[in-house]
Amino acid sequence: MRAGFLRLRRPIIVLSQVCLLVLAYYGAFLLRFDLAVPPLFLEAFRATLPLVLAIKVAVFSLFRLFRGWWRYAGMSELRDIVLAAAASAPLTYLGVRLTRGLVGYPRSVIIIDGALTILIIGGLRFAVRAYAEAARLHEGHANTLIVGAGRAGAMLARELRGNERLEYKVVGFIDDDPTKRGIRVQGLKVLGTADELPKIAAEREISRVLIAIPSATGRQIQRIVDKCRECGVQFRILPAFGELIGGSALTGRLRSVRVEDLLLRAPVHLDLGKIREKFQGRISLITGAGGSIGSELARQLAKFDPAALVLYDQSENDLHAIDLELCESYPNLRLIPVVGDILDLERLREVFARHRPHSVFHAAAYKHVPMMERNCFQAVTNNVFGTHNVAVVSQAFGVEDFVLISTDKAVNPSSIMGATKRIAELVVLGLQDRSTRFVAVRFGNVLGSSGSVLPLFERQIAQRKPVTVTHPEARRYFMTIPEAVRLVLQAATMGRGGEIFVLDMGEPVRIVDLARGLIKLSGLDPDKDIPIVYRGLRPGEKLFEELRLEGEGIKPTSHPKIRVFEGGRVPLEQVDGWLEDLARLVSARDLPGLVAKIGQIVPEYTPGDRLAGMPE
Repeated sequence: MRAGFLRLRRPIIVLSQVCLLVLAYYGAFLLRFDLAVPPLFLEAFRATLPLVLAIKVAVFSLFRLFRGWWRYAGMSELRDIVLAAAASAPLTYLGVRLTRGLVGYPRSVIIIDGALTILIIGGLRFAVRAYAEAARLHEGHANTLIVGAGRAGAMLARELRGNERLEYKVVGFIDDDPTKRGIRVQGLKVLGTADELPKIAAEREISRVLIAIPSATGRQIQRIVDKCRECGVQFRILPAFGELIGGSALTGRLRSVRVEDLLLRAPVHLDLGKIREKFQGRISLITGAGGSIGSELARQLAKFDPAALVLYDQSENDLHAIDLELCESYPNLRLIPVVGDILDLERLREVFARHRPHSVFHAAAYKHVPMMERNCFQAVTNNVFGTHNVAVVSQAFGVEDFVLISTDKAVNPSSIMGATKRIAELVVLGLQDRSTRFVAVRFGNVLGSSGSVLPLFERQIAQRKPVTVTHPEARRYFMTIPEAVRLVLQAATMGRGGEIFVLDMGEPVRIVDLARGLIKLSGLDPDKDIPIVYRGLRPGEKLFEELRLEGEGIKPTSHPKIRVFEGGRVPLEQVDGWLEDLARLVSARDLPGLVAKIGQIVPEYTPGDRLAGMPE
């Protein structure tokens, strides 16, 4: 039966539309003559009706207005109806004038007919849509509140009300803007503020809350989440603006609240024009392209239409994953995945000679502090000699910009990892010349990276095991990976050579507070359902990290979230001497000598008591 209806659907639509067009045309005569059409003009109506219908049906067909489902009518269809009515009017005028002349024909009817056509044809479609949406509100889906009556919230409400497959019954908005209280957005009332959420949830029998404030800070989201937990409702969130780039529906972006959402700051505004100018149509090479930072660099660079992206990584599996992802997302982008080690000079020379990159982002490094404390020689070999290899090859092949991804652990380092990253900064500063601009970018921990504490906490919570924290006062600077990488790209457009850029990481966060937030997001209570235990600082770890050394002159940049330190001049001869000494000590496996030499190069380095050169 349904199949038979679908076969007749098109003729039924055409017939109904024709009847409405006749009604609009006759209504124009009635309005013109105050509902009493004189016989002479009634005859004019009958005589011109076939011609007017033929013109309108042809124009409406041209605008494809005899297709589509009225329950999904939107502004694009209303625009097409207006355009079709506007196009029909002059054609009707010309048709009547050529076939019978305008004597005895009221020309104002043409204008009235156009207006009535828009009202009747458009009005009926939107009435059908309103009825369909109203009917759907009573299907027993979960009563839902949307937090945020701004643009994102309005778009989300429209999508939810127009999609029958989504089990959300949106009953209203809440918003902290007092000027919005009581107004209607998408036909739904703004019922109150976030502080009133428990009361509104009880009155309206709310079971789900959707947070639609992409510009919200972490504190705002935390407050809303606490209110949702207080009244025992499910909650989901639209991610921050940086994750919303793209054309997919907002309903597909809804996800569970993550702990990184609770650490968000005000959205970072970038000079996208400068970034595009820097990288569009040019070749960029990323070392460590399969890692958390390297892969995000690749994703974001891909948005700026580069001529090619060279993805260099030692890990075949990680490289394959990011290559596959980018091939699906950017089918027209030239991607060059290269399996290679930064310690393999011949491989580096081969790749640079073949692809001639304009910019290099050096993200490959060993980053796990306790692991490198037990593998000191490997830390020096990879982080120092590997950086030197990539830098000198970049210089030899005329790379314009070399960006070293550094870390806050390079400041007053207490770990081998931090000390080797500081030496890497000094190495690239020593290579600075007029041909290649060498800069470094420092930032703190990134949530979701392979070295983040989050995977450990999540695994412990999932297994209902105690969450282990190093120290109750341990603090770290945190950023999300996309936020950090966007600022790295912005800093790359500013470098003249020899600078160390430092990203504004906001306020440091206590690790224990991060753990508590994650436990709460899992629907559990810290200390009650999941205990938190303190295991003490591991080798090389500090209570808190710093972002600059004493004596480094801080300067603002054109971007409020990026500061710059003059890295200073390091004589190339001195760098070469350091590298020769380090190579000799690594080759001899002389750990005390290696630590002493690192202390000479980085005087602020304070080695830990439990330093070990080889794994136990």
